[in-house]
Amino acid sequence: MNLQDIEAFVAVAETGSVSRAAARLNLTQPAMTRRIQSFEIAVGEGLLFNRTVKPAILTALGSHVLEHCRRVLAAVTELEACTTSAADPAGELKIGVAHGLGEIVLSTPLETLRQDFPRLRLQISSNWSVGLIEEVRSGAIDCAVGLLTDDHTVPPGLQRIALGAEQVVVVSASRLPTKRDGSPWRLRDLAEEDWFLNPPGCGCRAALVRSFDRQQLPMRIAAEIFGEDLQLSLLSKVGGLALVPRRLFEHSPHREGRQILSVMDFVIPATVTLVRSAMPRRFDPAVDRLANALTKRLEGSSSDA
Repeated sequence: MNLQDIEAFVAVAETGSVSRAAARLNLTQPAMTRRIQSFEIAVGEGLLFNRTVKPAILTALGSHVLEHCRRVLAAVTELEACTTSAADPAGELKIGVAHGLGEIVLSTPLETLRQDFPRLRLQISSNWSVGLIEEVRSGAIDCAVGLLTDDHTVPPGLQRIALGAEQVVVVSASRLPTKRDGSPWRLRDLAEEDWFLNPPGCGCRAALVRSFDRQQLPMRIAAEIFGEDLQLSLLSKVGGLALVPRRLFEHSPHREGRQILSVMDFVIPATVTLVRSAMPRRFDPAVDRLANALTKRLEGSSSDA
C-alpha cells in the first residue's frame, strides 16, 4: 500500500467518479483505475465500491476505510507543513470566482497573493456559486469565492469561510426608494415592471423568481443579460428593474440616477464566502492568505461606500 494509491482512493470517493478524480490528480483514467485496483488489493478485506450501481458508491467497508485514509493524508500534510517548502508552495493554484465578484477578487487580493507566493501560477475561472461549489468538491479547482445565501448547500468534506456580508438589492432608474408616503414597496407593486436579470443559474435570480411564484404574481423578464453593470446601464434607457449586489452597485460607474428600492417582502442576505476542502492541502498557506486579503478588501470597500 502506498500514498499515491491512498490519494487515488480518496479522490474517487470524494468526487464520485474516476474521471473527475483523474482530473483532480492530473492522471489519465487508466492510471487512476490501476491505482484503485492496487489499493483494493492491498486492503484485501472486501470490495470498497459497490459497482452494481451507476455511479459506483462506497460500501460500508469503503466508508470505514475512507475515514482512515483521510487521517493518513492529513498527517502527511501536517508533516509536510514542518518543511520550509510548505510555507512557500509552488505549482498551479486554481481559483474559482463567482460572477459579479470579479472586481473584488481580481484586484488587490490576487496581487497580494502573487507577491507573497511568487512560485505559484494562478489560474482563475468564473462560474455561478453553485457550480463553483461542485468544482471544489470534484477537485477541478482548489478553492472558490462565491456569493452564498441560505439556499446554498456546502457538501460534507468542504469548508465555508465567511469573508463579508453582502445584500442583493433591487435597483430602479424611475422609482423613488420608497413610496411617496415613505412606506416600502412590495413585490406586487413591481409586478408590471420589466426586469433585466442574469441568465438561469444565478442563485439571486432564482430567489427572486421563487418570491414572485409564492405570491402568484406575474413576472416580466425583459432580457437575460449577463453582467450587472450592463443591466444597470440599460435601466436609464428603457426603464425597469435590476437585481444587483449592493457592494457592486455602490462602486458601479452606472450608479448615477439609479435608486435602491426598499422592498418589504424581498430581502436576500448573502455572504461573500471562500469554499475550500476541509482536508489539509498543499496550497493551504496561499488560500489562507487569499482569505485574509479578501476580508480586508471587503472591509475597505464597505467603509468606502
